[in-house]
Amino acid sequence: MKFLFAFLSFVITANPAHAAVFTNTADADAFVRSNAPTANYGGAGALSVSGASATNNASGLTNGIADTFIRFNTDAMVMNFNSRFGTNNWVIGGVKLQVMEVGVPNNNIFDQGKGAFQIDWVADDNWIEGTGTPMSPTTDGLLFTNEPVLLTNTSVLGTFTNAAASATLLFTLAMPAAFAADVQAGGEVTLFLAAIDPQTGFTFNSRSFGTIAARPFLEISAVPMPGLSAILLSGTDVVLSATNGAAGTTYCVLTSTNAELPLNQWLAVATNALSADGDFAITVTNAAGAGAPWQQFFVLRTQ
Repeated sequence: MKFLFAFLSFVITANPAHAAVFTNTADADAFVRSNAPTANYGGAGALSVSGASATNNASGLTNGIADTFIRFNTDAMVMNFNSRFGTNNWVIGGVKLQVMEVGVPNNNIFDQGKGAFQIDWVADDNWIEGTGTPMSPTTDGLLFTNEPVLLTNTSVLGTFTNAAASATLLFTLAMPAAFAADVQAGGEVTLFLAAIDPQTGFTFNSRSFGTIAARPFLEISAVPMPGLSAILLSGTDVVLSATNGAAGTTYCVLTSTNAELPLNQWLAVATNALSADGDFAITVTNAAGAGAPWQQFFVLRTQ
């Protein structure tokens, strides 16, 4: 007797045209400086990502390395998507960070220069924003000397380049598993921005900036998690019935005789666009025919 096994797997490559979007504002941010390693700037109206040799155009001063930490709380996002799709019945489709760059900073502590920088996810959310400013640094929060402890567990989310001009910048972040799980779980999520190019001088508004729309935020998209409702044989064909999909999104069925293989080694056997009501069926032709494996596993994923 032939056995057919099916189970659900979701891969976060969802079509953004069918995703719900939530805008998540920052609840803490601060920059730290190598030239003032025990000073806190968590109350500043701007944040800095600077390379070791970047300078401020007005003063000609080199201010050393500056790194930025930004923390977001995704509890409200989780509640929003749970209300829209059902509790835990959705997956993150993508995350973007939006910031407003300041082309001409109003304080000589901020460097200027176009160059590459990296955004990382940081597992450790245990840091305090503090109240220091460029004019009045404090020691009541995040310091440059805290970095070795905070940066022990990180994932790279991408390399980007600033505009070196006043502009709104939107950075599409990579989705490593640890970062995606942290965002979807609710609670605090920390990002870390650091220069790669020593000439980078990237200044942008912080969450303390007076205009709310110009502050940093995450644009988080989610799609409903599809589910298999029935697995039927129709002659030698296997019909997979699914529900709770995003209308118009394309789905793919993968098959393997070994459930432990990485998904990139599974065989794609069928695709199908969803109907308007989100229910659909995919027919895997001749999956139970003569010569077919006696045991098969199926994965349903978004394209």
